[in-house]
Amino acid sequence: MDSPVFLVNSDTQMSDSCGPGGFDSDLTYLTLCVKWLLLKAENMANFILKRLQSSVARYHHLGIERCNDWAGQAAAELKPNSLLDVGCGDGGMLFRYFKQVPREFYGVEGAPPLKARAEERGIKVSSYDLNGRWPFENDKFDVVFSSQVIEHLHNTRLFVEETYRVLKPGGTAIITSENLCSLLNCMALLMGYSPFSLMQTCGRFLGNPLGLHYNELIPEPLPIDHPAFAGVSGHVRVLTVRQAKEVFTLAGFETEACSISILPLPDSLSRVLEKMIKNRGHYLLISARKPAHPPLNPHHVA
Repeated sequence: MDSPVFLVNSDTQMSDSCGPGGFDSDLTYLTLCVKWLLLKAENMANFILKRLQSSVARYHHLGIERCNDWAGQAAAELKPNSLLDVGCGDGGMLFRYFKQVPREFYGVEGAPPLKARAEERGIKVSSYDLNGRWPFENDKFDVVFSSQVIEHLHNTRLFVEETYRVLKPGGTAIITSENLCSLLNCMALLMGYSPFSLMQTCGRFLGNPLGLHYNELIPEPLPIDHPAFAGVSGHVRVLTVRQAKEVFTLAGFETEACSISILPLPDSLSRVLEKMIKNRGHYLLISARKPAHPPLNPHHVA
């Protein structure tokens, strides 16, 4: 929008401004100027917001790639004979990291199209409610792998306890998620908005107008009343680094937990500050080992 311009006849300009209607004319002109300035300010604010969102989206992508690399490489280095990928999607992620595919490769996936593609890769895929018991015997897997799933569940404790139960003694759980106390989430809370990690609400991103996909519809792979819906739609409980370490340790694990990618900072700066600013990265990394000689009465429910 261009600046307001008024074409005034030179013969009447002085009389209009000094005559009976002069004050009203000046007030109208001032009002239009204010409206124009406000519109310009709004357009500039929207432009800056879009640029910031674009930058954060780029750093977000780099962060999730770092998160996937850490998890995939950690699982591959363990060279498991048996592995369970909880939330395996189409099964493609771990194939990028494994030189030798586990002899027993199981997966869990609730979305039918993704489940079918994972099965085409040779993965034995099950579908069930991850908030309940798992259909596997005790001490079955060398590795339980789960990328960006635990935050979708309301029964976090049972998820961790079932992970412990199905792991062999000495087995390892590799878990990734988002960090509730990340710098980005804390900034949102300070402004009175929902944390970015909790915007997704069963069909829309809500509660934070700074979010890149704010108020957008999300295609849901399952009906809302499907038993597995809770495991695939929306974030329900997002853990902090300390909270994650505590919940896995109480289940009987030897646990290490940390965070990476301090959004909205550039990735290069984040990598430097992660060593100095603990627990403010946006992505949560958990490595939890089941003891080789588990206690007779572990903390987890049998």
